[in-house]
Amino acid sequence: MVGGLSGERMLIGLIIGIILLIVLVLKTKIHAFIALILSAIVIGVIGGMPLVNTKLESGATFGIINSVTTGFGNTLGSIGIIIGFGVIMGQIFEVTGAAKRMALTFLKVFGKNREEEALAVTGFMVSIPIFCDSGFIILAPIAKAISRATKKSVISLGAALVAGLVITHSLVPPTPGPLGVAGIYGIDVGKFILIGFVLAIPMTLACTAYARYIGKKSISCLTKLKRADTRECLIKSLITHKRLSLKLKISPAPWNRFSLYLFR
Repeated sequence: MVGGLSGERMLIGLIIGIILLIVLVLKTKIHAFIALILSAIVIGVIGGMPLVNTKLESGATFGIINSVTTGFGNTLGSIGIIIGFGVIMGQIFEVTGAAKRMALTFLKVFGKNREEEALAVTGFMVSIPIFCDSGFIILAPIAKAISRATKKSVISLGAALVAGLVITHSLVPPTPGPLGVAGIYGIDVGKFILIGFVLAIPMTLACTAYARYIGKKSISCLTKLKRADTRECLIKSLITHKRLSLKLKISPAPWNRFSLYLFR
């Protein structure tokens, strides 16, 4: 026990706080920052921390408000400057059209019948300086145009693009998530970037292969719909749609925006 706190109560508070955070982000229009603050306060209250700051015998200040402000300040102090420069670089990347130019360049490099790989690599690179949802809004029209031109499934192209975007956004600084982890645990940012790259490459390859697989399945289903055997395929499509809807309901907010934009 630290400061009279019970580890079991803090664990229960953490679980409830995470559930509350997910509900607030997915089911309400509350801003994610406010949702994080509210969840942190709920965790502290359930865990038994005092609302008002108190002094421990060791001289340290103890309380919910102090924990939130100190934790936020320490994290921002260690990664704030890097995030600021990352946002500036991402905005330049977005406004100048460099993201679209990169996509077209990779399409030429990879050649015909390698569109999934080209979009995955584009997303992989673009999402490092740009937030993944912004990168998707910029690049989704290219995926749609490729689908119309090549008759390939927009599902496979979109899945490959989203995989590249989300993987590096989650693993490679200067995006805020990885930088936050580096700041909290005192990890060298340069080493984190290298390790993130190493981990992201096989994940992107696997997701690209899966994108090709689901693309072929969707094309096969559409082909059957045009023939006599429509009922079975329609039932499978409805079941898949229900599963996808369920996943979207419980997935992080960016996935919802990706899917709604891609398939509308």
